[in-house]
Amino acid sequence: LKKKSKGKSLSEFEVGSMVKGSVRSIQSYGAFVDIGATTDGLLHISQLSSEFVGNVNEVLKEGQEVEVRIVSVDSDKGQVALSLLTKEEADASQAAVNQRRDNRPQRQSNRRDDTAVLASLKQKGWDPAAFVEGTVVSTVDFGCFVRIDASALNSECEGELDGLVHISALASGRVGNVNDVVSADQKVQVRMKSINGSKVSLTMISVEDEDSKADSFSPGSNEGAKDWKESLAKFDEKMPTFKNGPVVMEARK
Repeated sequence: LKKKSKGKSLSEFEVGSMVKGSVRSIQSYGAFVDIGATTDGLLHISQLSSEFVGNVNEVLKEGQEVEVRIVSVDSDKGQVALSLLTKEEADASQAAVNQRRDNRPQRQSNRRDDTAVLASLKQKGWDPAAFVEGTVVSTVDFGCFVRIDASALNSECEGELDGLVHISALASGRVGNVNDVVSADQKVQVRMKSINGSKVSLTMISVEDEDSKADSFSPGSNEGAKDWKESLAKFDEKMPTFKNGPVVMEARK
């Protein structure tokens, strides 16, 4: 969240109230909105519409005026969560998520066996750049597990699969705590990057943002001066040269 020197204290904002704001910046996972507080609020992509949203830019643009609902306020952390959904729309959306979860067949084992689904996807393929909707099954210190429908990845595939979104793949910026971004049962948009055996790697970062993130950590960015070879040569020229050779000593009589 972006802190500002001026603005209302977060304690002045009431959860559930509607406020007007202006979109300050757009990220792959949502948008930061200026609501007149000391901190910009986060409007997560899952809170943009009751329908699936794969790209924030399809709904919002920088500078756009919006009316948002205060979902939660954490004055200690300086964080405020926002939503474009009314309380009724959010409740209906959550009820739909719960219904799908309750209708899933119960497994005797705590560990899912996604072997057949993964084999089908590996054979028929999927678009690793495309976002699909998933539901957060659980969160851990290093990321979160998300359940997605295989048919969203390839219409010829059936079944569900679980994948890991590592904490570094939750947002293009640094994330200190997984629960600051996602929570159990939350609907999220993810890309499936790879299948390695029974492990599925997911990400909430777009390909473009991922490439930009990789470039910022490329080895070339820390190579130092480009003329280091010439500088080293000049340095060597100034240093005295030492050579091994025979030493002649006068024999004492």
